[in-house]
Amino acid sequence: MKTGVVTAVIDLNEPDEALRPLTEFRPIGTLPFAGRYRLIDFPLSAIDNASIKSVGLFLPRSGRSVQDHLRSGAAWNLDALQGGVFTFPYIAEKDYDSPIVRSRYYDDYIQFLRKSDTQYTVIMGTSNVANIDINAVMAYHRLGNSRITTVYKQVNRNLVEANDWTLELSELGTTSSVVLAKNHHGDPNTEKLPLFMDVYFLETQDLIDMLVSASEAPNFRHLSQLLREAVLENNANAFEYTGYLSPITSIPRYFAANMAMLDENNYQALLFSSRPIQTKSKNEVPTFLAGDSRIESSLLGTGGYIEGEIDHSVIFRNVVVHRDAVVSHSIIMQGSKVSAGSTVRYAILDKGVVIGPNLTLEGTPEKPLIFSKNQRVFQAQGVRA
Repeated sequence: MKTGVVTAVIDLNEPDEALRPLTEFRPIGTLPFAGRYRLIDFPLSAIDNASIKSVGLFLPRSGRSVQDHLRSGAAWNLDALQGGVFTFPYIAEKDYDSPIVRSRYYDDYIQFLRKSDTQYTVIMGTSNVANIDINAVMAYHRLGNSRITTVYKQVNRNLVEANDWTLELSELGTTSSVVLAKNHHGDPNTEKLPLFMDVYFLETQDLIDMLVSASEAPNFRHLSQLLREAVLENNANAFEYTGYLSPITSIPRYFAANMAMLDENNYQALLFSSRPIQTKSKNEVPTFLAGDSRIESSLLGTGGYIEGEIDHSVIFRNVVVHRDAVVSHSIIMQGSKVSAGSTVRYAILDKGVVIGPNLTLEGTPEKPLIFSKNQRVFQAQGVRA
């Protein structure tokens, strides 16, 4: 299974309560983004761009959407004869009290890492939209004096939320700990905070030793907790990322991140730099635009049929917007339909939603209306934000 210097771990078990109902039947990693992508495309593309050929995916409670999106991993060049995508089943938290289940949790990681037989491991989450250069992180790690490297971005303080993870940095630029923003000990008058990007880079053997030690301890600890403790113990290296970043931890942030892609500068910087973002391809016809349709400042996926008006919106594949319908400042996911005469503003329509005729449905940027997967809406009662 050895295919290079680095192996990768993506843990899809991330807190998703603030993103429900969009994450009711999918993890954060398979949330649709920017008309054609999924959030997991960003760590997978970073892995591909670094020529990493072995990835361990630790599946969430609902893993069907993950496996449907990944398939063989060919879109990210992970379908090689050696290496590839290795998936590990979900383990329910309520079962961690069982010594057998707890042992399996650690053993899944340990066996994957041992078989990878690589010098380094990068561990990534899926809740940050970014275009990370893993090779640059590795070069920085090799120059540092610590056993572990973290990745952060300096973000304006007003954009950081109380429960975001941040780094506490020393005067030498190293990381002393990973703490919640509300507990950050830095100068409260500084304009920016070092927002942690849920990326760790370390020697594979060090990670194995950490997991073996945890498996023998009396109290269970998640990998994320083990890594935060390792940062505290080792005064970790801190790699500063300077590219585009949108954390996806809540509905308002998810909505704002998609709307930000309507800015050409953001779109190009994130998706079409020297490190392209790859996704599963769909061989479909372009979206049909009727002669009297009107499209302004929007992203349109393939296979759709548009007769009405679309303004500042993100439209995914196979969406139908009928005559005299208006979609404004909204996210319309795959296979949804807005019927004739209806107006939808500041809303998120999950896959397969049908909006009936002659309705006016309007949320706000801070609290967009949300329609669950396959929901049918034929009256306006009870759907306002």
